[in-house]
Amino acid sequence: MNNMKKLILSLLPILTSFNVYADDQKSPWKFPQGRWQVEEDYGFKSEVVFKKLKDGEGASGKWVDQDGNKFSELIGWMPDKKQLVALGIGNNGAYWECNFTEVKVNQIKGFMVFRDHEGQTLQGDYMIKRISDVLLESQFKTKDPKDGQLKSWKGTFKKVVKKK
Repeated sequence: MNNMKKLILSLLPILTSFNVYADDQKSPWKFPQGRWQVEEDYGFKSEVVFKKLKDGEGASGKWVDQDGNKFSELIGWMPDKKQLVALGIGNNGAYWECNFTEVKVNQIKGFMVFRDHEGQTLQGDYMIKRISDVLLESQFKTKDPKDGQLKSWKGTFKKVVKKK
């Protein structure tokens, strides 16, 4: 009986660390899926189709903006850092890079660099908040490149829901 107790106690740290490790692999943020309409106050309008990654904790997005420009996006969870990263690469040198260092069930916050198709770059704090399963709200705080003043732009991600 004493040997059995020693065996169980010796295995306990291994079993509990395995379960904790497995739980950490999932992002607390639920990745959007399906077709969404995106509008940001600074003039960016787009439609995006998100798909869950088959081989990792994340999603991919295919974007087409109001001018017909296209982006491919990869969003992923880094479990050891507890961070989300999003990288969107578009035609004509456009891109965005987001590093979300605060990841919660209903909100992600971090830093974004966005370069448009005309070469203008904006960077600053970026936040996305889940209002419902079909509505996300965003906020981008950056300096206006024209006058250097701090600006706070808001936006929405609205899921396109098929009507019955």
